[in-house]
Amino acid sequence: MRRVKVVMYSLVVTLLLLSTIVFAAPVDPKSPLLPLQMRVLENGMRVIVKEIPSYPIATVNVWVDTGAKDDPTGLSGLAHFFEHLTFKGTTTRPRGQIAYEVESLGGYLNAMTSLDYTTYFIVVPSDHVGQAMDIQADALLNSLYEQDEIDMERTVIHEEIRLRIDSPQTHLVDMAIEHLFAGTVYSKNVIGSMEELANVHRAEIVDFYEQHYVPNNMVLVVTGNVDAAAIFAQAEELYGGITPKTLAHTEHITIPKLESVVYVKEERPLQQSYIFLGHPAPGSSTHDAAALTMVGVILGGGRSSRLYQRLIEDEQIVNSVSATYNGFADIGLFGIFAQLDPDNRDRLTEIVQEELLRLQAEPVTEAELERARAMARSSLAFSTESSTNVAMYLGQMEIYGGVMGAVNQGALLEQITAEDIQRAAQSFLHPHAYIQSEISPVGR
Repeated sequence: MRRVKVVMYSLVVTLLLLSTIVFAAPVDPKSPLLPLQMRVLENGMRVIVKEIPSYPIATVNVWVDTGAKDDPTGLSGLAHFFEHLTFKGTTTRPRGQIAYEVESLGGYLNAMTSLDYTTYFIVVPSDHVGQAMDIQADALLNSLYEQDEIDMERTVIHEEIRLRIDSPQTHLVDMAIEHLFAGTVYSKNVIGSMEELANVHRAEIVDFYEQHYVPNNMVLVVTGNVDAAAIFAQAEELYGGITPKTLAHTEHITIPKLESVVYVKEERPLQQSYIFLGHPAPGSSTHDAAALTMVGVILGGGRSSRLYQRLIEDEQIVNSVSATYNGFADIGLFGIFAQLDPDNRDRLTEIVQEELLRLQAEPVTEAELERARAMARSSLAFSTESSTNVAMYLGQMEIYGGVMGAVNQGALLEQITAEDIQRAAQSFLHPHAYIQSEISPVGR
């Protein structure tokens, strides 16, 4: 058996040695994600295991550090298209066999693609984790990508595009990202366009696979009532023989700067308007990202939030309102979403501008800060409530700068101060420079 390099943790003895990995902060010894173990195979594939003896369900989750931002010019949606084909049949498992085997184990499988990454997961009773790892490795390493499957899946994705456009909130964000990050790889639409999907054939699929699906670009996360030593041994057996490749250099993206409001609008036969106010923000693995996460709670998280109180309780001019930060590898997006009568759009933007100025001018109250911390703690608790949630959280954070980001996230959010929030608002939430994407009734 090939030697496996142990690069991190049992996280019992080595905790203090890792204090500079995330935000130069000590490892949070109270994190519910501890202990966990991680090893890197000689070919660069990272393997993370979180033993959870109380969970009878295991999740086998592979992450590829490749997403829509890596789609070639003229082939938007290729990363997502590729994801659709991965469980469709291998040299030893014909079409339908992979899903049949997983279901026969009492489990299920799924996958998803984002701008930054693609992830595949199989969830089974823990007794069957070995079979799940074998099935998943076969799909990732030996899929056939047959042309007839590609042609059938193209139709499926066309329908997904229609459904995505029909969802106002999703389409508003897509519109905002396309314009806000124009000229960067983050302006790409994850699902692609029907016109460019017509250019996807087997040659493009195979070329994409050979470029990006290499071990030094992949992370395997296994969680549940499993034995870490056995997982590491099987991971080495399944993936250790794959040859790594040099990855293409990824250009760092600078956060865009807006000088005024950018308007993007569509009209549809609707009764109400859907509005998204978006601000360019820093990437997820930053201190300011944590501060903006808290801002989202204070502005639009729940009935006690500032915007809910003013827009719904006091003035009753919107039907719903929310605010949230979403981060990518290099940049992020802070957005406010509202559903309302189009006659109230100007008053909506006035109130939002007033609240952004208030955030910049004065620190939030201690009560607001504590409420935001409590909601952050609740959100993190949900991230660890099942083996699947744990696997997805650990894998995403490893892609976004290191799994220690997951371990330390709770402590980091607890340490965010009113001054941190004020500074982040001053730096990124300009009251008169943002993108406003809107879907409104025809003629209004």
